[in-house]
Amino acid sequence: MSRKSKFIASVMAASKEDMPALPFQRGAARKAMFTRIKAQAKQDAARKSA
Repeated sequence: MSRKSKFIASVMAASKEDMPALPFQRGAARKAMFTRIKAQAKQDAARKSA
């Protein structure tokens, strides 16, 4: 297979799979993750000082 054919085949295979989340669609999940990490860090700090 030529490089062009391999590229086209990979694009076609990727198009048949579920579409990955786009960056603007991941915003809420990322924000929730960072909020959870910050809350856990605060709890760990409170435990260490207690």
